[in-house]
Amino acid sequence: MADETLNAMESDFRQKAFAELFGPDIYSYLFVYDIKLDICYVSDRFVTEFELESPVIQNFSQVYKYYIHPDDTDVLRDVLLRYVNDHKIDVDHKVRFYTPSGREIYLRTDGFSDYGSDGRYVSGIYSNVTDFVHKEYLRDNLLDGFDVVVFVSDLNTGITELEGDIDSIFPNLPARCEDDIIETFASYLVPQDRQRFRNVLSGTVREIGRKFSIEARIRNSDESYMWVAVRGKSYEDKNSGTRMLTGSILDLSQMNELKDTVEKSGASHEITGLPTRTKLMADTDRAIRDRRTLSLALILINLGNFHEINDRYGPQTGNRILMSMSDILRSKISSEATLYHISIYNFAVLWPAASNIRVNKFMEEVIGCAQEPIPTAKGDVFMNIVCSAAFYPEGRSADELISQAEITLHKLNEGKASRYAVFSPADRASLKEKIDFQMTISANIRDGFENFMLYYQPLTDAATGELRGAEALLRWRKPSGEPENPEKVVAALEAIDQMAPVGRWILEEAIRQCSEWINKGAPKDFYVHINATADDLITEDYVERVLEILDKYSLPPENILIELTETSLTKNMSVCRHNIELLHENGIRTALDDFGSGYSSFDYLKELPVDEIKIDKTFVDDMLTSKFDNTFISAMTMLAHSIGKGVVVEGVESGEQYEMLRDMGADIIQGYFFGKPMSVFAFWNKYFS
Repeated sequence: MADETLNAMESDFRQKAFAELFGPDIYSYLFVYDIKLDICYVSDRFVTEFELESPVIQNFSQVYKYYIHPDDTDVLRDVLLRYVNDHKIDVDHKVRFYTPSGREIYLRTDGFSDYGSDGRYVSGIYSNVTDFVHKEYLRDNLLDGFDVVVFVSDLNTGITELEGDIDSIFPNLPARCEDDIIETFASYLVPQDRQRFRNVLSGTVREIGRKFSIEARIRNSDESYMWVAVRGKSYEDKNSGTRMLTGSILDLSQMNELKDTVEKSGASHEITGLPTRTKLMADTDRAIRDRRTLSLALILINLGNFHEINDRYGPQTGNRILMSMSDILRSKISSEATLYHISIYNFAVLWPAASNIRVNKFMEEVIGCAQEPIPTAKGDVFMNIVCSAAFYPEGRSADELISQAEITLHKLNEGKASRYAVFSPADRASLKEKIDFQMTISANIRDGFENFMLYYQPLTDAATGELRGAEALLRWRKPSGEPENPEKVVAALEAIDQMAPVGRWILEEAIRQCSEWINKGAPKDFYVHINATADDLITEDYVERVLEILDKYSLPPENILIELTETSLTKNMSVCRHNIELLHENGIRTALDDFGSGYSSFDYLKELPVDEIKIDKTFVDDMLTSKFDNTFISAMTMLAHSIGKGVVVEGVESGEQYEMLRDMGADIIQGYFFGKPMSVFAFWNKYFS
């Protein structure tokens, strides 16, 4: 009786121990096998994946075979027996399992252990390496199918590992290279392409997280050359902190042969099977030359967010979306019209004898499709669709028609007010005006930032109403002398990729002006808020540049504050965080701008050592009538103060708003109630003269 009681107590204890070990909070593949009773206890991960009725599997030595690929049944048995008999661990072997739904998963052994006086229990842990195995398979097939070289370079040690058909592209280059990889690759290029290649890859190395893409020519032994495509990115390993450069180099000669074949035959798109751009152009010109053609519509359908979805969810999801869109468009077009797939994310319709009314109705129906999600393996996806159209005889050729439709498409993507439209001559004029403005802005930058200026908006102490500082705001002066719309200026700078030099100019000009004002009698604690661009924060020497300019104008670090936006933080979070920490270490304060308006504001507040938050104007606009906005500002103010952050509220335009914010405990007020952005001269006269 005593033995039975002891056995019952032992069994009860064992059950409780297993329940704790394999409880719902454990999301690993764990097991404990009772050799004597042939019972296996498994974690919830096994139960979920294999739809088991219980975590206790009886007659395990027979049952387990139902869940394993026949080729791997003996592998698992041999590994376990080897451990039981010899205590030798065969770590890193992979076993293929089948789930009841037919899905194949690969589990890898991460370790075994045994316990009990007689080694009765064997426990182990597995990890899911299915994605790794599939990627390895795809990579191996890619390397076998093309003349391609894949490289991974450790920027800390300078050691580069290469895989693939190395000799076909880089004769005599070893698979492990310890020389400067950029210079090594450049030595194989024709002289005319070397510096361009160096510039692209060197820029990628300086700005960790940046992608690169370049085509260049490699010299062959017979003095001919071949074109290669070099693609890749730099990144930082989060675990080791190692800076890496990785990429692929592909011989384009095979691709060019395929391209020539496709262009000559007017082949179908490889995914949708629809005719391509070459066929569209030929069919359009043929229809225009036909004397019976009195009118003709060419319609473009643009999937605006396709790239983002394809990058996030992968090409399988992207292909599924393209197939679904082609099916939707086929169901919508008239029987007289033809559908084309002219680029990755652009479809086109050629519609003879179509009226303006019918074309507009068709585009409206297509836009309506965006209200319904496209089902994919990754979940339902909503597409951002934009449509434009151009008509013959207003456009006299295929080139002119597609150019007109693209002009209108560009206008729609810029404006966001409407999702479809028919080309009008005003669209061309609008585009010309936009390009002319961009060229003027570009010329001003080359001429030493002529016509650029900074305006300053006061930052006021909420408790006392006294001036504390100012925010420096970029302005551009029209020939008439009036400032241009700031949003138009920023859009032009982004379009011509000139935000980086302008950001550097803003930084120096704001620091210079603050120093000048203090030297002329402004309060010693007066400070300026300076907006950092996305390009600023991903530059590794950004903080060094800030400190050099402060030193140049003898301005203490406490007299400036750097404002950060969510857009700038999303470009390269690791480099941004590093720069923000360096600013903090050097006594330069930072503020998180537009707080509450982005998706990740609270995450950034937790992760980054910012000194202030700037509550976005959108919450202030309706704070007197919206309980949510009022409560949000009050709650965020208390939260910020509880973790030692200051609170700036922008967009304050009335005394009632100011009084309410002051009573909530806001620290700094910014807005038209205390002052609009003003020129250097006007700001000095109002506050310091």
